[in-house]
Amino acid sequence: MIEEATERESYLKGMLERTALYFDKNELNKITEMTVAIAGLGGVGAITAELLARWGIKSFRLLDMDRYESSNLNRQLFATSSTIGRYKSEVAAERIRQINPYAEIEMTICSRVTNENVHPFVKGAGIVIQNADHPSCKLFYLAAQKHKVPLVNGYATITGGRVQTFDYERSPCQSMLESLWNRLKFGDSKPLQEMSIEEIAEFDHKHVHPTAPSVNFVTNMVGCLIVAEAIKLLTGKGKVVQYPRYLEFDTFDFKMKIKNSNSILNMDNWKKIYNLIRNRMVR
Repeated sequence: MIEEATERESYLKGMLERTALYFDKNELNKITEMTVAIAGLGGVGAITAELLARWGIKSFRLLDMDRYESSNLNRQLFATSSTIGRYKSEVAAERIRQINPYAEIEMTICSRVTNENVHPFVKGAGIVIQNADHPSCKLFYLAAQKHKVPLVNGYATITGGRVQTFDYERSPCQSMLESLWNRLKFGDSKPLQEMSIEEIAEFDHKHVHPTAPSVNFVTNMVGCLIVAEAIKLLTGKGKVVQYPRYLEFDTFDFKMKIKNSNSILNMDNWKKIYNLIRNRMVR
């Protein structure tokens, strides 16, 4: 055991040699001795797993229900001719071990999030990286809030994206505006926390977004920004885009802005509510 610990220390020292020129030993220890739970390992999620593995993190929990398809080859880091048809979470686990053979993979979940698996996935983690895109992924936020685990979320649009940090250790990160948004979006649906596996699958099928265009440099940029937020939050170094603020960017318009998700002056909020009301009227 002593020999293995020495080998691990030597390996991580080499891996983090350049990183240690900016982050001190205490800051790096906060990262290397923790558990990261990553939900969603596609276009955005794969780059977060890749980058976090290169921080020498001690252990990982991975969740993704999907297998690789040929349509993933344009943007998803772990999608290759040899991984088509394989579960994304299993491929990610292999990649992490290739980068850091001393990393422990605590969980590899190849199914959708449920009320049965979300709590062991989240509880005790140092941070949750939420990249999954099904409506049921609200369960990650609810579990992180309950267990007071920080969570970083991000998603890509066609030419840009959005990143936000929820520091549930210090705040429940809730607002009346978001409660209204959820009521309008999901109507009188049964609370997610009370749904069975079958009901969650039906809920996702009913509310999932249609397939959107994806550009590889955009999804990877979102993943990089997510990791940046996670590292800043964990080390206390730098400014974090914490709830209710979020970072929004567009690569084609060359824009990057900090917005407030609770502000009545934020036109994004009014657009979401308007679109939901209009869609409900159409139905």
